[in-house]
Amino acid sequence: MQTPEAVSQCKLPDSNGTARGRQRPACEECRRRKLRCDGQQPQCSVCKETGVACEVNPVRAPRGPKRGYLKNLRNRVSMLESKLAAHAQDLPPEVTEIDSGDILSSPPDPVSDALQVRNQDTVQDFFSMMNSCICEPEMGLASPLLDLGSLPNLDTLNLVPEPPSTPSTTTCINSISAPVCELTQAELDQLFFDRVHPSVPILHQRRYHSWSKLQVKSTARVSLQYAMWTLASLLSGQFQHLQDGFYQETKQMLESLSHGNSGPGSSVDVEVAQTWLLIAIYESMRTYHQHAWMSAGRAFKLVQLMKLHEIDKPKAATCNSDIDHVATEEKRRVFWMAYFLDHLFSIGNGLSIRLNEHAICTRLPAPDTDFQSGQNCIMDFLPDAIADRNPTVRSPLNECIILATICGRTLFYNQLYNVRCLNGDNEPDSSDWNAWLDNSLSVRLQILSTCYPSPTSGYDPMLLFAHVIAQASVMYLCKELNSMLWSNAKARSLRTEYHQRALNAAEHLVNLARALVEYHVFKASVSLISMYVKHADVANS
Repeated sequence: MQTPEAVSQCKLPDSNGTARGRQRPACEECRRRKLRCDGQQPQCSVCKETGVACEVNPVRAPRGPKRGYLKNLRNRVSMLESKLAAHAQDLPPEVTEIDSGDILSSPPDPVSDALQVRNQDTVQDFFSMMNSCICEPEMGLASPLLDLGSLPNLDTLNLVPEPPSTPSTTTCINSISAPVCELTQAELDQLFFDRVHPSVPILHQRRYHSWSKLQVKSTARVSLQYAMWTLASLLSGQFQHLQDGFYQETKQMLESLSHGNSGPGSSVDVEVAQTWLLIAIYESMRTYHQHAWMSAGRAFKLVQLMKLHEIDKPKAATCNSDIDHVATEEKRRVFWMAYFLDHLFSIGNGLSIRLNEHAICTRLPAPDTDFQSGQNCIMDFLPDAIADRNPTVRSPLNECIILATICGRTLFYNQLYNVRCLNGDNEPDSSDWNAWLDNSLSVRLQILSTCYPSPTSGYDPMLLFAHVIAQASVMYLCKELNSMLWSNAKARSLRTEYHQRALNAAEHLVNLARALVEYHVFKASVSLISMYVKHADVANS
């Protein structure tokens, strides 16, 4: 194995006969992660950032299967089927009456305990070796994943016609107990970052790819991977049959983690909170609303337990001079996504908000481009961002957070109004906060129209949803004001004005819905179907 410096010494003659430098080959780490290697010496930038050894292998193994590989494989599989059929004829009738279509879905009763013990391990070993070729038949042609030399000898193999003990349906990969093919993992990862991450930007892509290929991973990280694959398979036409298995396995791992970290002094990995957030979004998209609310509640409690609402607290900032900015920013994003979901769930169901904005000492998340590139961008705190009429750093995610906060204040003041009426104050004065909410919404609508491009011209799901929630906020404010008592003529005229504004907001929402016809259905589904549905009852007011 040579270093990039040694390989870069090679020279190739150009058209004039003079030697010129050959393009440096990619190192092993960049080749494995399918990244462009810059060939820096003695370590490329990717290896330097991830902290792995930068090695270049100039000798490449030949691609594709060997000559006669597929033909030999078919012959051996055919021999195995013949062996199984011949052996099945010698078994009792109650065993041979098993329908062939149910072999992979329900295991038959064992013939005897001794026979099952003798053959179970052999059958499971064979199914695990065949898993790579069965789960991705097209990809298996390009890369021989099955070593013929490792197959058991068919002449001496004594098999009982029963499947592996793990549950399965149509393919081995449908059972999450079986390993997921590496190519399938890569496709699901890419699907997640293409279709889910733009609406739920809580992961650093490069760092995820760094630890996702490790042989040994913590249970928290494995559960996060499975939650990502659950959402990715839901938004995929090719892997939708895998989502239920991924979902069940993720919930089991989360439950085991909750039992393992039950002590008062136990620490919690940020991956656990990320997993609960993704599972809550998945359950909401599947209309498991009660499960989604409970899963989101677990995430809210975890971010409070981890004190993610105090990341930028003055004392905490002075004690951590040598801080990992990427890890800190990732925690910020986890907190604010939990805050955002808390407000959407609470507003949609008329419940009290759990994550109180007045106890937050965490700055707003940086733009995703700065986050992914590792740039340290210092953002405002939430109250300062709400008061800023001309933001210098523009982020659609932050606009969604601010608008959700304004909606949350509308919900809070309406609940406070009801309590005051219950205590005998029949006509509590609410003109001050009505004016503040109205002014705040007007400012955010102006910022969205002047500081950002049109939501229908680009493909930014967070920007589109910011416009959706802005119009829904106007309708929600009008709905809450409509439920209050109006005694004088001025208040009644104001009520008529708000009613007209609600109609205008509904018209804007219809225009946004029409634009969705040309919008990528998968990218729109996470941000609109699972979140905007919580505001659907506003239109009925």
